[in-house]
Amino acid sequence: MKILILGYGNVGKSFVKLVLEKKESVPELKDVEIGGIVNRRGIMLGYRDEFEVSLKGDVFTAYEKVKPDVIIDMMSANYKDGNPSLTLYKTALKDGVSVITTNKAPLALAYREVMSLVGKGRLGFQGTVMSGTPSINLLRILPGVEVKRIRGILNGTTNFILTNMYKGQSFEEALKEAQRLGYAEEDPTLDINGFDAAAKLTILANFAMKKNVSIRDIKFEGIQNVKEAIKGNRKVKLIAYADNSKIEVSPTELTPEDPLYHVDGVENALEIMTDIQTIVIRGPGAGPINAAYGAFSDLILLKRGFI
Repeated sequence: MKILILGYGNVGKSFVKLVLEKKESVPELKDVEIGGIVNRRGIMLGYRDEFEVSLKGDVFTAYEKVKPDVIIDMMSANYKDGNPSLTLYKTALKDGVSVITTNKAPLALAYREVMSLVGKGRLGFQGTVMSGTPSINLLRILPGVEVKRIRGILNGTTNFILTNMYKGQSFEEALKEAQRLGYAEEDPTLDINGFDAAAKLTILANFAMKKNVSIRDIKFEGIQNVKEAIKGNRKVKLIAYADNSKIEVSPTELTPEDPLYHVDGVENALEIMTDIQTIVIRGPGAGPINAAYGAFSDLILLKRGFI
């Protein structure tokens, strides 16, 4: 199996490290070959310790040159039109080439269009929601249930900020601390305004509840106007919520009886209510190694025929 990796920042490097470290111990990886890696500088054919440009070109050039069996997309999200990833997904899936992605934009913008092309070419996207904590892949192994409601804390940056505000920091102080620790970007707008959580909720609602929505259909409100993260025994959390009548992201007051009340710091959590049972999962939702593991687990499940 030849793979083409798109994007070679911290997540891409962590993914390659996982594949190389576990190649001997995980049987599904023994025939996995890194055919090429693309970054902003160009294309590296094969793999070497230091990125060396083998030829100039974009992801389409690399796709034609490498002729991969699987594309691993770890590029930054482009929410304007999802490209170049969205166009490449369409081409690859039509060609029977599988796609594994941590890039939320294509699925948040055009989930149904992309899924309609899945057939011989498969699609893994665990890394788009809760990184390496199995949210999408948990839903894959709940056959025959009807998901009635989803609610969760899907953005680690805002949860960290609200946790620190709960402890007494101001919004500005908590944001600066998040940036210092690398939990928040230099421009944290998409986290703070609720957009990132809304993108993840879009993917979850489409996959788990068979919705047909894009990020443009989701009502979302961030935490920029939250003055206090504690009121009596209540905590304010940024909650992503979907049921049969409503899909939205908004700051919400929770009581100690709520399982999401106790999810603090950069941790994420998801509550899935089905017609059979209610399941709560929690785990790290950020960090390069966790995002890389989301894609890594998809690769193994793809080899096993579970995707």
